[in-house]
Amino acid sequence: MVRAVIIDDEQHLREMIRNMLADSFPDLEIIDEADSVQRGVEVIDTLKPDLVFLDIEIKGGEGFDILEKVTFKSFRVIFITAFNEFAIKAIKFSAIDYILKPINEKEFIDAVKKALTEIEKPLLQKQIENFLDNYHNIQNKKLVIRTSDDIHIVNVNDIVRCESDNSYTSFYIEGGEKIVVSKSIKEYSDLLSNYGFIRPHQSHLVNLNFVRKLDKRDGGFLIMKDGKEIPVSSRRKQNLLQILNNL
Repeated sequence: MVRAVIIDDEQHLREMIRNMLADSFPDLEIIDEADSVQRGVEVIDTLKPDLVFLDIEIKGGEGFDILEKVTFKSFRVIFITAFNEFAIKAIKFSAIDYILKPINEKEFIDAVKKALTEIEKPLLQKQIENFLDNYHNIQNKKLVIRTSDDIHIVNVNDIVRCESDNSYTSFYIEGGEKIVVSKSIKEYSDLLSNYGFIRPHQSHLVNLNFVRKLDKRDGGFLIMKDGKEIPVSSRRKQNLLQILNNL
């Protein structure tokens, strides 16, 4: 049986979560609740749960403070938050699940199902550490890339480019490593757009630091430092030229 705790300073929300879990996940046991940073740390370190529902804004600080203070970190976490763009971006970079308030029951159930399928996977602690590093450190972002077998933690500056093949995205890392994930390239384009990445074509996302030149012949190609030619679509060409001219 999966053992879980709820950490939120709104009693009605804790009750809502407890009721939804009881209805949809009878094999999941809520072993305790907490409404503050201090109490949350005590509950996690004492009871060592498998799953933690964690509000970002909580009495005594932030849910992130709990993650920094606990000594036991081998649990899956689902963040619960009102919209906070900066926090959500850090969460996405670290491939951690979250639910927005007000809670939608279907989204909640889907997030819990996903968490339960991954409860035994390794590197939970490294994912949490990566999240905290991303949240506090504007520079030197690290991206958690989850495949069916592994969890890769990659420095964003080391990503050369991404290439889409239907619902799969291939990451090409400096040094020759290739990582394939079953997510769309758009999701990563949205995440990386503020970190020197451009999308010259619907199937390609490139790191400008690895671009050698723009070849305008035959519709246009970006020539990467490794010699790879990346096509430029006609509808994206003007925007790409503006970006390159502003460098």
